[in-house]
Amino acid sequence: MRNLPPWVWLLMALVFGAIATFMALGWMRQTSQRLQPVEAPTVAVVVAAKDLEAANPLRTDQLTVVQWPQASAPKGGFGKVDEVSGRVAVLPMGPGEPILEAKLAPKGTPAGLTALVAPDKRAMTVKVDEASGIAGFIVPNNRVDVIVTISRQPFSEDAVCGVVLQNLRVLGTGQRIIEKQPDGKPQVVPTVTLEVSPEEGERLSLAQEGRISLALRGQKDERLVATSGVKTSTLLQGGRPEEPKPEEVSKTNASRVEVLRGLKRESVSF
Repeated sequence: MRNLPPWVWLLMALVFGAIATFMALGWMRQTSQRLQPVEAPTVAVVVAAKDLEAANPLRTDQLTVVQWPQASAPKGGFGKVDEVSGRVAVLPMGPGEPILEAKLAPKGTPAGLTALVAPDKRAMTVKVDEASGIAGFIVPNNRVDVIVTISRQPFSEDAVCGVVLQNLRVLGTGQRIIEKQPDGKPQVVPTVTLEVSPEEGERLSLAQEGRISLALRGQKDERLVATSGVKTSTLLQGGRPEEPKPEEVSKTNASRVEVLRGLKRESVSF
């Protein structure tokens, strides 16, 4: 080996160097492939491209398709814009929000308030005042209680107030009607549209004989609370019952005697 000419040693060095370089490049390539993140499979999902209002049909310019990770794809979604174009939304949606079957009215449902009313329910519009119904805090899909105050006969001297309906869904706000005041001038009155059952609609219609106020519920509060109402005479008493009148006390403490007259029994106080 020592007697080999110099050019042979040079050739062997080049060969071994090339082999070492090739092996190093292969190792680096394998390492980089292991370090690269593996792209998760995706699916096409139709989302809102802009703000969408409830009770309106969806247009193609309001929708777009994005690639969504397959593992977290929303259930009930759509992959093509044509599948949802023309369907009526029953809930408002924001940009980037997936279009789901649960957020759409059944196929063929016309646009408008009809699309928002659940089966076996009715939409009913009532007048409210600026403070209770249209101050900006009550919006569609909120839940409210209906409180009525009656100060007409036979409650003209002692007005009564109570909760008559609870946990009603708000379908719409901001609609206004025009009424005439006693002096003949027109007055703009705000209204709120509520979702009610037929029985609740009857009670709500009768409640409009008084003054209606709406109490906004918490998002997850669906409890029904029994109340006894309040009168003007007990308002400042903390709800304590009125003390009986002297004549009522005397009648209560009066002596009673039962008298038998033939087959009849009578009670006589004295």
